[in-house]
Amino acid sequence: MRELNFLGFQDMPQCEEALRQSGGDIRGALSLLQRPLMEPFHQRIWLDQPEPPINPRHPDKQRMCRRLLALYDLPSWGRCELALSLLQEPDVNYSLEDVVQAVKESHDKEFIKRLLNTECPVCLSIFPRSKMQSLTSCQCSVCHECFRTHFTIAVRDKHIRDMVCPACSEPDINDPEQLDSYFSTLDIQLRDCLDPEVYELFHKKLTEHTLMKDPKFLWCCHCTSGFINDGNQLKVTCPSCRKSFCAQCKKPWEPQHQDVSCEQFQLWKRENDPEYQRQGLAGYLRDNGITCPECKFQYALTKGGCMHFTCSQCRHQFCSGCNNPYYKTECKVAQCKYAGLHAHHPRDCLFYLRDWDADRLQDLLQRSGVPFNTDPSNETQTDACGVMEQKDEGGQQADSPCGVQTQPGQAGLCMKHYREYLVSLINGNSVDPAVLYETQELVIACDRYLVDSRRGEGEEDNAYNARLLKKLMEVPLGEKVPRNK
Repeated sequence: MRELNFLGFQDMPQCEEALRQSGGDIRGALSLLQRPLMEPFHQRIWLDQPEPPINPRHPDKQRMCRRLLALYDLPSWGRCELALSLLQEPDVNYSLEDVVQAVKESHDKEFIKRLLNTECPVCLSIFPRSKMQSLTSCQCSVCHECFRTHFTIAVRDKHIRDMVCPACSEPDINDPEQLDSYFSTLDIQLRDCLDPEVYELFHKKLTEHTLMKDPKFLWCCHCTSGFINDGNQLKVTCPSCRKSFCAQCKKPWEPQHQDVSCEQFQLWKRENDPEYQRQGLAGYLRDNGITCPECKFQYALTKGGCMHFTCSQCRHQFCSGCNNPYYKTECKVAQCKYAGLHAHHPRDCLFYLRDWDADRLQDLLQRSGVPFNTDPSNETQTDACGVMEQKDEGGQQADSPCGVQTQPGQAGLCMKHYREYLVSLINGNSVDPAVLYETQELVIACDRYLVDSRRGEGEEDNAYNARLLKKLMEVPLGEKVPRNK
């Protein structure tokens, strides 16, 4: 500022703005401040006529270079000649402004050509790098139109966590720290490219995403609205649909729940509610359905379908059997050997136990003295499995009954859901499936959990199996697997 004042520019706000626009560069600020002073002379030169465009093929090359220097503040005469040479090449469709911007960044002709010919990974059209938008979460750059269109649709029609790169779908939505940092930068990028009403909606969704982190935040089990609950009563009423539910077990509120615990209320329903009894084990699996470990939203759905589950409320991706997160590439588990989409399932997760036949699961329960059902309740329908599950219908995720034919000895369920029922008893009673492992299963499980499975010299099969089993059972069962309280 002192230097500019010494050179005769006394308008402080004007000097400050010129320095800001030039990034603090004195030469750039002087160019901006001098340009208005030169405007009257410039108008006299062209006799108040519109300034003719710069013609890169004009025979007076020096004149074109001087005009480039005057109008675009290129750093050297050589850069002006380079810009003209690029514009004179045959079959080029570069604009003058694009070439000037690229020449300002480099003097390497081949590098400049790459800057001017960048392919958008979404629409596959060619654009100069200066007309591409980069995201901070990845190495992708997309054209301005694809960037604006993608995020406009995502804001209007999708969840906040769907607002990821349109080319590679980064960042990983299961990493809260990475996601928060990404949203803070994305906010700045969207401010200038979205329509005002769309940008306002983005901020609204971002606010809701932040509210979900509040420990007092609750999802309504009736209408899927969310709200902050400041009270300490079990009975809460949704401000959107005005229906009530329990703040702890998230079940619709009934008078019988008043002044009793959630466990006592559930016991009462099993013993006294005819409708609950009629549903049999289908109702049991519904009440023990999927709960998102991130936002605590509950689904009355089976766990036995596709176990890579994506929560419709917060878009958290997790295994419905053990609640461990799914990772796209690298994860936070030490010494992870897996690449691509994966989760780290414990040995008692339904992910592994669903491959066991029902007889083997029953044997495991019998060894631990855990009772299980083989016959349906008296009024339960046995012709088709009534367990609710999520199905893909015409590209849309819909919740509907399983409908698969049931067989005798499966307690009114299809085989898939009967296995899920047996595994829920195994999980609920913390039964370790390793006691039934054969040698190959022990070796695979030990390798999976980084337990040394090498056989000792001359070690007999029984001793080897016993040693591996002892080591494996020192590895805890799944920490996030649902258990009986």
